[in-house]
Amino acid sequence: MASVRYKFTMYDFDRHGRKRWYVRLVVNGQNRKKRIHAPEGSEEWVAEYQRHLTELREDEKPRLARVEPYSFYWLINQYMASTEFAQAKPATQIQRRSILLNIAKEHGHRDCRTLPRETVEAGRDKRAKTPGAANNMIKVVKSLYAWGMEAGHVKHNPSEGVKRLKMGASTWKPWTKEQREQFKKQHPYGTTARTAFHLAFDAGLRRSDVVRIGRQHRDATHLRIEQKKTGKPVAILITPDLAKALDTAPSKGLHYIQTEWGKPYSEKGFGATVRRWVAVAGLQKGLTLHGLRKADGVRMAEAGATENEIAAKLGHSDTRSASIYTKGADQQRLADAAIRRYSEQSAPLFSSVGQFPSKNSMESMPKLAGGGSGET
Repeated sequence: MASVRYKFTMYDFDRHGRKRWYVRLVVNGQNRKKRIHAPEGSEEWVAEYQRHLTELREDEKPRLARVEPYSFYWLINQYMASTEFAQAKPATQIQRRSILLNIAKEHGHRDCRTLPRETVEAGRDKRAKTPGAANNMIKVVKSLYAWGMEAGHVKHNPSEGVKRLKMGASTWKPWTKEQREQFKKQHPYGTTARTAFHLAFDAGLRRSDVVRIGRQHRDATHLRIEQKKTGKPVAILITPDLAKALDTAPSKGLHYIQTEWGKPYSEKGFGATVRRWVAVAGLQKGLTLHGLRKADGVRMAEAGATENEIAAKLGHSDTRSASIYTKGADQQRLADAAIRRYSEQSAPLFSSVGQFPSKNSMESMPKLAGGGSGET
């Protein structure tokens, strides 16, 4: 071995007196060392030394850069440490943290007190291909600055006046009656797929609640659960179809929906399972559990349910989402009424739309003036 002592190396002796070389480095506040096994003095020894040193340095976490007071990053940190952020639902916290830290990658160094509206508009336009993400970004920045103004950190809200993008057609397509029947035919009562179907369609539950709900949430007439997304408690009347699905659920534990190993599903894992069930039933890709929840909303609207009734059943915090269902149903009812009206006016002799004259009814009709054939 060369006489030069390599940095960050040390050695000791085993019980047989053989020298053992190590690379030792302080990593994240702790002493770490790796053994060099190559023969001392060889080229392999040097190569192994360099490899161990590189690996140890890569394990070290980068030091956090100093956050300048009143930078955008600083405002985000203050907000995340606030009571308002702590009181938000866990899902809301995750969404807001993700959006804000993503913005901070580009604008974290800027002064939060002078951030212009144009910056928010540029962020919106950057996300124009996904209007939902763009609008969520505006909403989160508005919440951040509303809190910042109340806390006395800033005096303006750069998101004020920034228009939201128009939302396109929803990607969550409601299942048709034919699709629902095909799924039920493939997945009979007594299967986990069928139980999940009725929890989403008849109970109108979100995926996050389908994987949580269990026998402890059921009483003689209702399912009662506090929704994960909103924290709002809902009570859902148990219909005969839903009761049969729950009574025949194959799970043995508290949860109605369990894996084949008797464990609760994660939300993502359950989404993948639903896709497999859909494929097994011979249905096209794109049908989701949320589509069954939307089909429940459509069904209620077509039956004449009010926006408040739909919102109460689906556990919405307001009636904005419910209005989507009722507007579609109202459009059909109003359009049908209009068609009946002008049909009745143009054919006053028929008592209702769709009623056609019998074979001999022409004989009883008044003859046209002029005594001709009636052709014009």
